[in-house]
Amino acid sequence: MDLLFYNGVIHTMDDEERVVEAVGVTDGKITFVGSNEEAAKLEAKEKIDLEGKLMLPGLIEGHMHLCNYAFTNLNVALFDATSVEDCLERAKKFREENPNAKWLYCRGWNEDNFTEKRYPTREELDEICPDIPILMTRVCGHVGITNSLAFDKIAALPEAAKLGDQMVRETGRLYEDSCQLYYNILEAPGPEYIEKLMRFSMKKLNEAGITQVHPDDFSAVPGTTWRDIMNGYKSLAEKDEMTVRIYQQSLFLRYEDYQEFLAEGNRMGDTYGFYTVGPLKLLQDGALGAKTAALSEPYVGSEDNYGIVTIPQEDLDRYVLTAQQHGQGVAVHCIGDKAMDMFMDAVEKAQAACPVEDLRHGIVHVQITTKPILERMAKLGIVAYIQPVFIGYDMTIVEDRIGYERMQDTYAWKTMDDMGILTVGGSDAPIESFDIMENIYFAVTREKLAGGPEGGWLPHQKVSVNDAVKMFTTHAAKARFGENEFGQIKEGFHADLTVLSDNIYEIEPHEIKNVKAVRTVVAGKTVYEA
Repeated sequence: MDLLFYNGVIHTMDDEERVVEAVGVTDGKITFVGSNEEAAKLEAKEKIDLEGKLMLPGLIEGHMHLCNYAFTNLNVALFDATSVEDCLERAKKFREENPNAKWLYCRGWNEDNFTEKRYPTREELDEICPDIPILMTRVCGHVGITNSLAFDKIAALPEAAKLGDQMVRETGRLYEDSCQLYYNILEAPGPEYIEKLMRFSMKKLNEAGITQVHPDDFSAVPGTTWRDIMNGYKSLAEKDEMTVRIYQQSLFLRYEDYQEFLAEGNRMGDTYGFYTVGPLKLLQDGALGAKTAALSEPYVGSEDNYGIVTIPQEDLDRYVLTAQQHGQGVAVHCIGDKAMDMFMDAVEKAQAACPVEDLRHGIVHVQITTKPILERMAKLGIVAYIQPVFIGYDMTIVEDRIGYERMQDTYAWKTMDDMGILTVGGSDAPIESFDIMENIYFAVTREKLAGGPEGGWLPHQKVSVNDAVKMFTTHAAKARFGENEFGQIKEGFHADLTVLSDNIYEIEPHEIKNVKAVRTVVAGKTVYEA
């Protein structure tokens, strides 16, 4: 035996939900699960006293943008900006500190956090940065502001012809898919830079106790293609430099690119060390904060605004059928109920034309739900990739966007679980923090990080600590067809393990957000120790 942990409070998350004291590891796999007394009789190259701390199966982040997290944090992050002027000053400072920069990328502003609740303008960006392209993206990623130079370069792209209604030169605003076109006007980075981004994020993820991620990376870095991203991960895997397992949600904005991906032989489940190809990822609507999530009824106070559908039904049907024909699941960004219905229509059509027993199609975000939508999800076996951390902000805007009555059936995590819908927890980082303890706090308390509202927002949708942990262990493993390999502390499973500073099952729920990882183990190797 290579490694023996003992004297812990170890929640196995197996079918029996055993709580044990010791775990043994050999060749990266779990080979012993039992008591301190049993462990004392075993020989091991290394023995580690857990000192009564809580050990869980390695935590799994179910949806984030790994490469874009690094890209954002290595450029101009605006997530805590307090005003438009603050955003402009940070961008100006970064430009001064990087005089040879050929472009400027800023992300994270949220006008709801400003005293003067407004967007930056094209003219303001022209003033601070007239000579290189700049994009200043809202926190949600679905609205961006450009300077004149960037806007004109984007508008001249052939791809812009189909997205003209998403681009407004007067204000410099780009909406939805047109935001991605900024990347097309920039010089492509080399493979060394891509690998640098991956290493940066993996280190931060390990520090948070995360051993596995289901990221959306293919359109995450300016100038890169899906091949560049895949090659970056494959390169790190070949060099044995990956410390996080990756199950790629494969995003394509053009059907032709997806066809090339398939024509080159790529299939869901293809594995290269710690890197595995996952489902096709699509973007079906916008964001609630930007009022672009696609709704079946209009936004309150905007009787002609139903949000934005980014993929017409006919095209969506084609994507889903093609994926189904090639044995690939589909995970679709849907925040509004209209978008969710459109996706499930496409799944039903594809299933009728090409029946496949179990592809584990999923909806990413699943926010503005209704009872009929949840019933359809349960019937079709649709996975719900949810972000509990979203409610910290969203609870302040949902009623304003859709009204009190429609709000009652939204962010319905408890209902989903009760209906048998597989709920997978994620953060959508860099939009929000990928701190899983914060995510569990939100799921359990339904309160803001600072506390309140008392008793929680829509408290009937609170879940237990154990059910919240499942979102980031057993459920996330099952979503990737890994229920017999990951997400449990069980003989024969991969030795991916997370040790926490405090026992989240025993402390006061409001303290969960303060808990930290103290050890992260991937394939039997400690990749982080506090």
